[in-house]
Amino acid sequence: MEDHDAAMLAFVKLAGVSQSREQLGPRDKFLVLAGASASRGAHPAVARRCRELLLANNPAHLLKRYDTFEQALLDEEFQTYFRQVARFCSYEKAEHHLSQLDISPELPNISAKLSAEDYALLLLGHSPGR
Repeated sequence: MEDHDAAMLAFVKLAGVSQSREQLGPRDKFLVLAGASASRGAHPAVARRCRELLLANNPAHLLKRYDTFEQALLDEEFQTYFRQVARFCSYEKAEHHLSQLDISPELPNISAKLSAEDYALLLLGHSPGR
């Protein structure tokens, strides 16, 4: 069984790496994977932020048809698209990429009160609670 929080954080971190390298195509795929993991892990704020960032760069993206990741994941057309994106990078492959980049896939030990959702939102440039 996939750990949705761990997958969400791994994909958010890889989206950040892609963003810093100005690789927007891969970044968008990582945002889709992060948003889906966030949605499945009951982190709607992270899923919403992933959708916002993706549509800011690519306003014609398939996700525009849906108000939320949750709605998208229920639609057959999006599921077909998502299966293609999921082949781009599995969670295991994401962990491998992060280890190659010497980036910890884990939640940092900076605060006992920092949740996976809050950390993901910080990485996505969005203050928790906003």
